[in-house]
Amino acid sequence: MQNTNIKKRLFAIGCIVFTYILFMGIGYAFFSESLTINGVASTVDYYQGDKLPVEAIIRDTENNRYYTADAEKNHVVFDSESWQDDTYNLIMKKEVGVVIGEKTITYVVTFKNPTTTTFTNGTINAEITKNTNNHIKEVSGSLSKKEISPGEQADVLFTIRSNFLTNYGEDSVKATITYTYQNKPRYFYFIVDYIN
Repeated sequence: MQNTNIKKRLFAIGCIVFTYILFMGIGYAFFSESLTINGVASTVDYYQGDKLPVEAIIRDTENNRYYTADAEKNHVVFDSESWQDDTYNLIMKKEVGVVIGEKTITYVVTFKNPTTTTFTNGTINAEITKNTNNHIKEVSGSLSKKEISPGEQADVLFTIRSNFLTNYGEDSVKATITYTYQNKPRYFYFIVDYIN
């Protein structure tokens, strides 16, 4: 009699477990469509902050420099350059003997889009930031591409019209390059300093 009671209990427990598993399976099958999480997994790096992620390109391979220029001004010579993250800084030295005479020079730097997403809506804004004795007359800039696909290169052209009467004083100009990247404006800066 006791054996029969144990068998009945085991049978009842088995039925309950079977019914529970059956309902769980039916419930999962019924709701599986609504339980699906729709979305896209992304392996794209996300950049925070405002800087445009760029890769510097050496343009003047003979002198191992980032920039090239379409002209030069006598006694205004290359001093140094640096490319740190989102800023390229070119320093030109005004030597003794610089003579009066207006000159327009276009400096060009090139960078590459090292990301997996296209840079869009490219613009450039040029400004005079320091102008001792009104040596800098006018600045302007242009971009070779408004959109830069992954792996592509683009040129930044920075044109400066100046008239250095003497080597006295320091002057500085700045171009702010803006591209939309990951739905946000990002910036790259091109600065030219004239020192004595």
